[in-house]
Amino acid sequence: MTILHVSDLHYEKRWFHWLRDHAPAHDLLAISGDLLDLNCATPQREQSAWVLNWLNAFPRPLCVCSGNHDLEWHDAVEHWVPAYWLRDRVNSRLWIDGQHVTFDGLSFLNIGCTTRPKGGVADVWVVHAPPTGTLVSARNIGFEGGDPELVGAVRRYAPRLVLAGHVHNPMRWHHEVGPTLLLNPGSDRESRFPNHILIETNALTAQRFTQHGVQVLPRIDAAIAGQAPSPAEVLEPAA
Repeated sequence: MTILHVSDLHYEKRWFHWLRDHAPAHDLLAISGDLLDLNCATPQREQSAWVLNWLNAFPRPLCVCSGNHDLEWHDAVEHWVPAYWLRDRVNSRLWIDGQHVTFDGLSFLNIGCTTRPKGGVADVWVVHAPPTGTLVSARNIGFEGGDPELVGAVRRYAPRLVLAGHVHNPMRWHHEVGPTLLLNPGSDRESRFPNHILIETNALTAQRFTQHGVQVLPRIDAAIAGQAPSPAEVLEPAA
């Protein structure tokens, strides 16, 4: 199976169009939160309606979790509430916050931004912020952007893969915690396509694509076993 992993699309319509029309072949798309953009002049309800229509029309299976930009402001109680707008989906192959699904032999768990408690038994977690204290949660300018609640959960449940985002410029796009491999594609608003990771579960490889090039993690099983290969290298410019 081929998993395409993206995160932090932030209502960049050109990226949504790219995913639908130009993304590399994949069997399942995983989006690790922040589909919307709270800093955008477009009202959030208009954004969520557009994104939900896109999700409902997407031709392949999707696992989606909410991020902090996807939460809704509730005037009556004057605080942010979960991304309930995702519940209005009609696409039967779209799995959202809190849902657990088995697809092509792998179990997936979507962990929303406000999900409590976090974690559960599954091969693959789709979450927004990665666990605190990892190279995929540390920004390359030195600030931590991870979720401390996930640290114990990852050690307790030991999923095979954690597909995360939130930190746009991580120190590294992959990190191992015991038997678990954490992946974060990052995000670059200047790029014509979203940063993305292509995971081949049969060949056990992962490739990260950015506007600067392609990076390869040769064998996922080696990383999961704690025998991490040498740091990924840029092989060629991205197409």
